[in-house]
Amino acid sequence: MNKLVAFAVLALFAASGAKAADMPLPSPTPIEPPFSWTGFYLGANGGGGSAWSHLRGTQTTPFGPTAFCCGFGLAGGIVGGQAGFNYEFPSHWVIGIEGDGDWAQISRSSSGCSIFTGGPFTGLTAGCATNNVTLNSFETLRGRLGYAFNTGSSFSPSALLYGTGGWAWGQLSGNSTTTCLGVFCPGASVPFTGGTTSFNDNANGWTGGVGLEIAFARQWTARFEFLHLQFNNVASNFSTTTVSPVLGTGTVTTHISSNVNVDVVRIGVNYLFNWY
Repeated sequence: MNKLVAFAVLALFAASGAKAADMPLPSPTPIEPPFSWTGFYLGANGGGGSAWSHLRGTQTTPFGPTAFCCGFGLAGGIVGGQAGFNYEFPSHWVIGIEGDGDWAQISRSSSGCSIFTGGPFTGLTAGCATNNVTLNSFETLRGRLGYAFNTGSSFSPSALLYGTGGWAWGQLSGNSTTTCLGVFCPGASVPFTGGTTSFNDNANGWTGGVGLEIAFARQWTARFEFLHLQFNNVASNFSTTTVSPVLGTGTVTTHISSNVNVDVVRIGVNYLFNWY
């Protein structure tokens, strides 16, 4: 009897073992790959900027040549987008290229007077005008070089500190309105009508800056960026016609050459198409 019981117990354990052998093994928990900056990205940005325009102008008038200078500041907001590609090396250095475009409303109104530089009225005031200038938009194409820091946080797995530089293009527009004519300007003016004209200019130059970009999800990053844009020798050419009962009808041809310095601070967000 005891032998029969022992045999039954052994048979039960053997059956249990066979069933256990037939059961599938649990799948290993997948290991999430480390965050990588490598890949294409697309994003949007917004912020503000200021500019300073150093200008020199000359005019051809019926009464002789004139000249004027000097400079004025501009300020306003920007909004736009960017796209680019990064490659992160195993050493955590990151290289990349980025292109962006921003609509801008960086503008300023200023007033100034021109002085005769030749003819019988040399040294006297020729006239005064109010000038409105706006940086309407700009684009850049830049290289980027940075270093990625592993933050050790699941919320923010990496932070990228970078420098950037390359080419810049800008579009400016404005208008000039004559406010005063005659050697007694701006205190007194010869009566006149007309004297308003508008202009549009394209500028090209260089840009450089620094930024900090933080990954706050597997495929989302946020950034803070400073850029300086430099446009040198921006040329403006336009003609202005005035009609005066004292001076008659006169056309003034104006040439302006200016150096425009633009500083931009902006924040942005990117969607990263990661390569793992």
